[in-house]
Amino acid sequence: MIRLFDLRKTYKTRHETLEVLKGITLTVPDRKFVMLLGESGSGKSTLANILGLLDTPTSGEYWLDEVPIHTLTSKARTDLRREKVSFVFQSFNLIPTMTARENIELPLGYRGVPKEERGERVEAVLREVGLSARAAHVPSELSGGEQQRIAIARALVVEPSLLIADEPTGNLDKSTTKAVMETLTEAGRGKTVFMITHNEELTAYADEVYALRAGLLA
Repeated sequence: MIRLFDLRKTYKTRHETLEVLKGITLTVPDRKFVMLLGESGSGKSTLANILGLLDTPTSGEYWLDEVPIHTLTSKARTDLRREKVSFVFQSFNLIPTMTARENIELPLGYRGVPKEERGERVEAVLREVGLSARAAHVPSELSGGEQQRIAIARALVVEPSLLIADEPTGNLDKSTTKAVMETLTEAGRGKTVFMITHNEELTAYADEVYALRAGLLA
């Protein structure tokens, strides 16, 4: 579960203080698909970075699975992020010289998962995203939609409790967007998915939809 209370984020420059998040209070139950709408500059990526433990709020409270994130040290946040959080980005961030299978397996190696278990988990998520037949292909041999589905598989293979998707369909055409959203919805079942988008047409896939305007939820 995600719980935010009066979450604020302020950036200071030489000339001004910019309040990006102006007091966000929100509760997201486990295993929900939540979509956050917002135009460029609305603060949605800042909020996603805080939820993903890549950034910290200036003030307020953030609880993830009953852990008070706002009280943790930097190392504790990093350790918790590796344990509980995965990301899917607009740019697929696949390593071009690695096959789809190798790209998916990579984070498991960092976590010290035994090789036999790594293979089983990779094959399972390849089946979930419908790309078992493309496992031996490098990214340049895959379509944009296939690359994003591999990126989703890579995010899910570590079995996170929270998946953050930041504009995952931003580089895709309409038909490919549909395929990727269906993959994200089906393969992400049982996870809390927090997706950022500016595309209001995608809200039909979400359990809950919020809009962020000028640093405030609307």
